[in-house]
Amino acid sequence: MQNHLLKSPFCVHPKTGRVCVPIEVSNFASFDPFQVPTLGQLMKELDDFEAADKSENSTDVTFDWQKTSLKEPFEKFQKSFLVPLLNEERRMQREEREKRAAVMGDF
Repeated sequence: MQNHLLKSPFCVHPKTGRVCVPIEVSNFASFDPFQVPTLGQLMKELDDFEAADKSENSTDVTFDWQKTSLKEPFEKFQKSFLVPLLNEERRMQREEREKRAAVMGDF
């Protein structure tokens, strides 16, 4: 029996230092929890990126997560969860504004 709670995406496990990454339901059987990045690994990736960046003068990367192995999981999470959530919120706000405008006759 597994006695674990679901974790928030991208939180760090206090004992192992592993980062909780979202997984796709269709791929859960092939998911290996020992392949997720650790906090130490991410710090090394950031240091390595910064060292390489000084010599190459690359400015294509904006956020630190884009410099690490969290890039792919974060982009998937953004595309499959955050963007649809934001779109739904915007849709609901637009409908509410339209409803208020209709009641007040302010088109």
